Amino acid sequence: MKKLCIFFVFSIFLIINVSAWSAEDLDIINGGHWVTSSMEQKRAFLFGVGNILEIEQAMAGDKYEALRGHSIVPVLLEGLSGISIADLVMKLNKYYAEQPQNENKAVIEVLYHMAKENMKK
Repeated sequence: MKKLCIFFVFSIFLIINVSAWSAEDLDIINGGHWVTSSMEQKRAFLFGVGNILEIEQAMAGDKYEALRGHSIVPVLLEGLSGISIADLVMKLNKYYAEQPQNENKAVIEVLYHMAKENMKK
């Protein structure tokens, strides 16, 4: 019940903070959106992603292992496990600052590659 309550609080927070972006920008959040977003918007986005991953894991239940190779959920959950939201914000900020040519790359894609790299360690 506590997790469900936290989910709703963060979902509302996400909706309020993301509403500053126009509807056309909400297709896929990319580096252009990321670098122009406030810290609150960045954190809200990452909380939202985290909540979606936890919901997908819970919904998979006993079939979670079957997601491997068919879903990004296990990669993101395991590869980003233990990394704080603050650290993810810093890593994404650094990535887009050092690679401005990748401004059109989706934030979720960058997170996926970060997760895969962490899983190799």
